[in-house]
Amino acid sequence: MHNAPPRRNRYLTLKAAARYIRNMTEKRKFLGVHFKCCNVYARAYMNKEKNAYQGSCPRCGKRVDMQIGSGGTDNRFFSAQ
Repeated sequence: MHNAPPRRNRYLTLKAAARYIRNMTEKRKFLGVHFKCCNVYARAYMNKEKNAYQGSCPRCGKRVDMQIGSGGTDNRFFSAQ
């Protein structure tokens, strides 16, 4: 026999709802990446530490990490091989 999953509280508190809406409306910083391996475009988003952009090819999963630092570039779009 299957046990029913525990019931979750389906009602958000006002505080939790406000936090959810605030998170949904924040714009996330990203870089555009053309993955030459599969000829596809994807976005690389800034990580939580805000010291690098991280992304992956949506088809094969190849990962890219782009460090943030002084002496960098102002470009917003890159190609990855």
